[in-house]
Amino acid sequence: MKMSDLSPDQRPRERLLAGRGEELSDADLLALLWGTGRRGLSAVEAAQELLTRCGGLAGILVQGLGDWTALPGIGPARACQLWAAQELCRRSRRGGQTPPRINSPRACGAYLLSRCHGWTEERFGLLALNSKGDLLADRILSQGTSNATLISPREFYREALRYGASTAVAFHNHPSGDPTPSREDILLTRRLRSAGEALGVPLGDHLIVGRDRFHSFRAAEGWDGVGVVSRTCSSPP
Repeated sequence: MKMSDLSPDQRPRERLLAGRGEELSDADLLALLWGTGRRGLSAVEAAQELLTRCGGLAGILVQGLGDWTALPGIGPARACQLWAAQELCRRSRRGGQTPPRINSPRACGAYLLSRCHGWTEERFGLLALNSKGDLLADRILSQGTSNATLISPREFYREALRYGASTAVAFHNHPSGDPTPSREDILLTRRLRSAGEALGVPLGDHLIVGRDRFHSFRAAEGWDGVGVVSRTCSSPP
């Protein structure tokens, strides 16, 4: 079925132009974005097939450019369109401001103290940075109970590579408010550093965020490179 085979009141574009945009489904919106379907399927049908395969719109948007390109029926052109739409939303939420530059433990700690404020359960995330330290992506990768969460180096660097990161920063919060690293935190940091060296995407830091202070492994252990400002837990000035 082609889009032209649908009656005007069924076509997403005509419905939108008639002031009925709020009626459009997720499949209709994707069809509007992509414009055409694929062999044997209209744009709406192709979009609905993709939504079903990925478990809905959230299942599509949680993925990245490389994943979209590999999905049947999307390909490079549609993947780029989807990425552009998502990036426009990100930029609008920033109010047109340039991404923050995170090039030291102190700058990272200040950003994350605000980011993690009020969290009552442990979450583990990634900051993907370019070569200048500009933030490319801020992702929560795991969310646990009030005192535990799990992440693997494979999951962490899969996300970092998805966003084209030159450097990856790991972070998680301690709901207790005390950012002192546990034995598990230390072991995970070592594994992440080792994996990053193997992949060519170095671990820039791993920060543990407490109530009003943070612990930077980079600062505390004196990792080589720019940005070592302290060897103790500290809060930004």
